[in-house]
Amino acid sequence: LDSAKRGGRDCYVIHQLSEEKVSWRKRNRATADAIVSALKEDRLKLAFQPIVDAETGKPKFYESLIRMFKLDGEIVPAGEFVPVAEQLGLIRRIDERVLDMVITQARRSPDVTFSFNVSGLTANDTAWLKKFLDKIEANIDVAPQLIVELTETLALHDINESAAFVRDLKALGCRVAIDDFGAGYTSFRNLQALDVDIVKIDGAFVLNMAESKDNQVFVKTLVDLAKNFELEVVAEWVENDDEVRILRGFGVDLLQGFLYGRAELGEPWNTPSKD
Repeated sequence: LDSAKRGGRDCYVIHQLSEEKVSWRKRNRATADAIVSALKEDRLKLAFQPIVDAETGKPKFYESLIRMFKLDGEIVPAGEFVPVAEQLGLIRRIDERVLDMVITQARRSPDVTFSFNVSGLTANDTAWLKKFLDKIEANIDVAPQLIVELTETLALHDINESAAFVRDLKALGCRVAIDDFGAGYTSFRNLQALDVDIVKIDGAFVLNMAESKDNQVFVKTLVDLAKNFELEVVAEWVENDDEVRILRGFGVDLLQGFLYGRAELGEPWNTPSKD
């Protein structure tokens, strides 16, 4: 447009998209079509990863993670479709489907607790949040089995609105967790205002922490901060016994990572123990 103005009246400039940008748009359009088809054809499923007691290694609850299947049964990694869904406004439909599936699973497994994530775009949509709360209220008998995870950066984006959402969820009987704790550098005051039940330490600080004194100091600081509010602390991305030893020493309550199990389709809590 600026080029056309500089050229004077009746002048126009043709902007040609680069091949890379055209290819990117085509991929996004194809992914969006695949998401819509998967929603219509019930090809979105949940996989469940255990969050275990740091002392016993026994599962306390399961994180519910979205998986999308192609028509041939191949799984599409979440990293390939979730960012596109967020860019194109489809993530609200996915979040709604996840909530429906978690509620259904909670009814099927009344002795199991499930956590699940609410995306940033969804949590900033006031109308959707009301719909979300209304659906939980309509299924209030399973609310104590639900842990709603909000990312730290999202929670800090509008601290007052986030705090109100947390209060509403807790009033219905849900618990609330801050995910990626440490990524947004939550202050003492913000953590107090949010009044959540659980914090999940960002796995980037846990991974290979046995070789990083800086990460150990930072994780210990996060644990101490959370413990001041009597919050349960989960450490993510736990992969080896050295990390477990350090985290236990810091007072971490719960552990999540490949050391204790990958996300599985089906109902892993009904799988016979290998012990």
